Amino acid sequence: MKSWKAVGVITLLVLVVGGTRGYFIWKERHTPVVIKPRYEERNLTADEVVQPRKLYIDDLKSARTLKGKTVWMMAGNVMDYYPYSAHRVNFADKVGVLPGIQALNIQDVVTQSAPAGAVSRIPHGNAQVLAVFEEPGSAKEFAMPVGYLQGNDSKFYCDDLFYYDDPHQLYKHWPTEIWQAVDAHQAKPGMNELQVTMALGNIQQSDSSNYGNRTVRYTTAGGKEVTVDYNHDRATEVKVN
Repeated sequence: MKSWKAVGVITLLVLVVGGTRGYFIWKERHTPVVIKPRYEERNLTADEVVQPRKLYIDDLKSARTLKGKTVWMMAGNVMDYYPYSAHRVNFADKVGVLPGIQALNIQDVVTQSAPAGAVSRIPHGNAQVLAVFEEPGSAKEFAMPVGYLQGNDSKFYCDDLFYYDDPHQLYKHWPTEIWQAVDAHQAKPGMNELQVTMALGNIQQSDSSNYGNRTVRYTTAGGKEVTVDYNHDRATEVKVN
């Protein structure tokens, strides 16, 4: 083969290879990229659709907007409460702890310094902020801490302590027998974790962070312990220890 022909063939091959490579590069850059979702979409449960209302209470003025309203305990068997009379909280005579979904008719929001020896889940600060309440059907007044004042600062826990709407209406999709168990503060097979927590309270320990698929031990208001096994967010066994 003559040298000029050889050069022509080589050149042609280079052009073909280069053109083919350029085409595939162009195609790759102009082909729409399909991004596969990392996680499969999951439909929300009826419970997850419910979003309890928050008031974002962050000072004494906003806390006092609760006066004259009814709230329901979200943090069951957690908060101590005390007798209230003559505009004073009797810290020395603790009544007990408030169970879950207990209705409280708020009469006032007051401040008072807690004794140094008083044990409380709310810091003492310079003064505690306490919600004064009556239980439905009772004229007796009680008080429970909901925040504290420290110099020019303050901290309030109302949004973590209370439902501002009746849970019976928020979760009206629950069957009657479930609500009967919750209102009686009892755990039964078939209940989910949220329902049992409402019934037995928030003082609990678990063997896993896998919500709905674990064993949880609850400490009730009277100090009794109840162990509940869950599978697919349904209680499969309830044991009173």
